[in-house]
Amino acid sequence: MSEEESPQRSARPRRRPMAVAVAVGLVVGVVGGLAAHLWWPGEDGGSEPSTAAPAGSRAEPVRSAMLGQRRVGVDVRARELGAPDFFHGQARLDLVDAGTAKAATHVAYDGGEGHPWYPPEVVLIGNRAAIMPHEAVAGPGSGPDGEFRIEPDATAAAEDDADVHAALETRWLAQPAHIEALLDGAAGVRTERDGGTRTLTGSTPLRALAADPAVGALYLPYATDRPGSAVRFTLVVTADDLPQSLKTRVPSAADTATGDESFQVKYRDWAEGEPITARPGPTPAPQWTATD
Repeated sequence: MSEEESPQRSARPRRRPMAVAVAVGLVVGVVGGLAAHLWWPGEDGGSEPSTAAPAGSRAEPVRSAMLGQRRVGVDVRARELGAPDFFHGQARLDLVDAGTAKAATHVAYDGGEGHPWYPPEVVLIGNRAAIMPHEAVAGPGSGPDGEFRIEPDATAAAEDDADVHAALETRWLAQPAHIEALLDGAAGVRTERDGGTRTLTGSTPLRALAADPAVGALYLPYATDRPGSAVRFTLVVTADDLPQSLKTRVPSAADTATGDESFQVKYRDWAEGEPITARPGPTPAPQWTATD
């Protein structure tokens, strides 16, 4: 049954330029092994999430359901295998409110068959990034890529750092604000019901997404290349309005077979795991899994 709604640092691959920074107010975190926590300026300090939604928001049920769970794990896949900017991996988000999420990411650009899987854990707090290298590339003599480091301006660092760039895109793709921008910006949303799940499909103008304060940095380069185009999305939610998966196809000037680029987020492990924080310590304990 369907319904139609009325409008409401080593060598890295070449990447799409980052858009000018927008006020996203999101966090991606790295863990250390000590109990003491290091709080960076701008961190939420453990406040309860706000579930207030704009009046008339089509996304309100989904957004409220996500915030009510507070934490979620995701699997992410960006673009097609073999594309210069292709990456995949896992992450976990700690949802503070609709526009603020902490996320611990474990994603990397993939060089193809046989490429070693050594992504670092990247933590963004506000616009700061903390990068904890994989143990396989850490230690004496490993060079700059094997050392823990903090980037005070993640957006600027992402211009030359593929790890931070992938972490930022993961955060933008998986957060509630992205779903809100897609649903509320669409001219119409079609709903297919199948047992306890609903599949919502629609298209949202790139121009609107590029102007959105939460996800504009992700979409502005595409809007510049393909003005007047729209992003097609498919969102599957449970009977409790929790997302199971989100797929988007973004018009692109890149040389692809379809003329667009695909992104996919799969949601899992709702309400599991501890809050994501930035903790000091010589032995990291990964936060991108729910079992930290």
